[in-house]
Amino acid sequence: MAYGLNGQQHLSVRLKMELKNETPSLRKVQEILAVLRIPGASSWAGLALPMRRRERLLAAFVVTSFVCSAVLAQPEVIRCLAPEVPITDLPEAVLSEYRAEIAAEFEAYFADLSNHIACLDAERSRALSEAHVATETYSAFLNIPPAQKDLP
Repeated sequence: MAYGLNGQQHLSVRLKMELKNETPSLRKVQEILAVLRIPGASSWAGLALPMRRRERLLAAFVVTSFVCSAVLAQPEVIRCLAPEVPITDLPEAVLSEYRAEIAAEFEAYFADLSNHIACLDAERSRALSEAHVATETYSAFLNIPPAQKDLP
């Protein structure tokens, strides 16, 4: 948790993004469990029905495949989040009254911006290294002779 200027707690941007990405997956699994009526999973709604072993295996497979596909489909975590620019679209009286606080916000912004630029540089370096490895792998792949197929 981080604290704002007034000492109020707020969630980090990364945590908000993670929660936003997980919520649809959890809802989808809950919907699937309710529709498939898996014993114990939706017994709270009085929907639990006896199922044969084959149906249970099929239901487990479907749920597992949805969960796995949701996990694999999640976007990669953003490594470098840009800091937010302090707000200055305020009346002049407010700007003059809170001048010291706004100046402190700008100082923090510039420090965070320096960290952001360093992160972008590191990410660029990582991406170039990954591309170099992929190029070497592809080159090695191209050097493998094609398989000879028997013709009739």
